Amino acid sequence: MSETYPSDNDLLNLLSEAETGVEYIPTGTAPYYLHFRKLLHRLMLACRRGNDLRVFDEGGLSIGIKAGKYWVGNTLVTYAGSSANSLADDTMVYIYLDASGTLVTNEYTSWPDMSMVKHVRLAVVTTLNGDIASIVDARDHHSIAMPGGGGSASLVIINHTADATLTEDQAGMVHTNCGATSMITLTLPTSPFEGTVFRFAVQEVQSFVVDPGPANIRDDSGQTPDKHIWANAIGECIMIVSDSNGDWITLSKRGTWLQEP
Repeated sequence: MSETYPSDNDLLNLLSEAETGVEYIPTGTAPYYLHFRKLLHRLMLACRRGNDLRVFDEGGLSIGIKAGKYWVGNTLVTYAGSSANSLADDTMVYIYLDASGTLVTNEYTSWPDMSMVKHVRLAVVTTLNGDIASIVDARDHHSIAMPGGGGSASLVIINHTADATLTEDQAGMVHTNCGATSMITLTLPTSPFEGTVFRFAVQEVQSFVVDPGPANIRDDSGQTPDKHIWANAIGECIMIVSDSNGDWITLSKRGTWLQEP
């Protein structure tokens, strides 16, 4: 069933739309074209933010992106807009901006996993025979969000069975050595955003090493730059956060964490 309008009488007596402030043109108003332009002006003001980060067709296989801003954690990222972004032909392209404000136009399979690659989804563009066949706006993916699962705060857990260098996109998750059969070393990202949080939990009786690279982990087990810390008993855990100097502050820990000699 289609959506209904107010009655004709109610429509004719409406003066303005309360939420947007857009004014209706009274019956018999002259000069009508001037009031019509006023109506368009108010409508465009009300819709202006809807143009932020919009993907549009520039002809051929080229797309443009309108300017806009978005938050990544506590960091406000500004995208200046761009034009002449050329796409591959005869394919479907998932267009998005990553956490650093870089436009990605060569993702052809699906959207990245948000828990692994923080990004803002812009559009799915289909190309065919040297032209843009369709643009499906994906900015609505960010309009409404439910925190965590089922309305409660939930954490992503990554079980590491091999050495790895972590990225800022993996911050906030719980990193464990569940399934590991030998020592595991996880290297922290260099020059992280201030306030980047990492959590580590030992789940196997194997040495679980957290390597800060050239930085230091400011902890009572030691504060020497370029020295890792480690633990090897199930249940031992630590949570650290990056400071303004690029070093790491211990927020909480359990068990015995030792610094590399």
